[in-house]
Amino acid sequence: MLTEEVIDLRRRLILQLVFTAVLTALLALPVHALDYAQVDALIISKDVAEIERAIEMLEEHLGQQPQDGEALWLAGKAYLYLGDRTDGDRLRVFEKGKEYTDKAVELVPDSPDAHYWLAALIGRIGQTRGILSSLFMVRPMKDALDRALELDENYAPAYWVLSQLYQQAPGFPLSIGNKKQALENAQRAVELEPQNLEFQLQLARALDHNGKEKEARDLLQQIRSNPALKADPEILQEVEEQASEWKL
Repeated sequence: MLTEEVIDLRRRLILQLVFTAVLTALLALPVHALDYAQVDALIISKDVAEIERAIEMLEEHLGQQPQDGEALWLAGKAYLYLGDRTDGDRLRVFEKGKEYTDKAVELVPDSPDAHYWLAALIGRIGQTRGILSSLFMVRPMKDALDRALELDENYAPAYWVLSQLYQQAPGFPLSIGNKKQALENAQRAVELEPQNLEFQLQLARALDHNGKEKEARDLLQQIRSNPALKADPEILQEVEEQASEWKL
């Protein structure tokens, strides 16, 4: 005859075994996958509240899966977009983004996206700190862009940024500035993504930088007449500022 104490002990043991089994099963379930496309759409909306929402989703996900390389470079991208639109400490925001892309490059070294967003954040940090820092950051920025293109020779944004880098950096012996390279990289970016208005605007600037003023102004006028321009107020503002500078 079992005593009440023995019966109670058995019950507690059975409950403990059931609890352990359920917990083990839950831990074995895959963590809910992050919808990268949804997060990227929030980032490229260029709306601060949406970008901050994307960062919250990414950081929650990375708290569970810190080795997710794609989520890491997306976090870097999100902080770059946020830094471009914040009234606060932009340098701190860009440096936070770079921390994520540094980790991404370590974890997914074959990802052109990781190298590209690392380069972009290096550039933003250099610009924010000032001209001397910008000069020191030209080489690591170019190295990251070159690596992105080694991994994907058709990675259009890398050509776009390289064009800006060659155009804005001082020439030899101070830095890598090169008018011809600025133009060739801008042309390549537009060849790969002919509908991209930002790439077209950089091509117009590179043409002007190379003394091709008529071609530059003709292209800018084409951009201004493109109905798609109205869909992005930020690019529209850039285009109009450039037109004003060129007295168009």
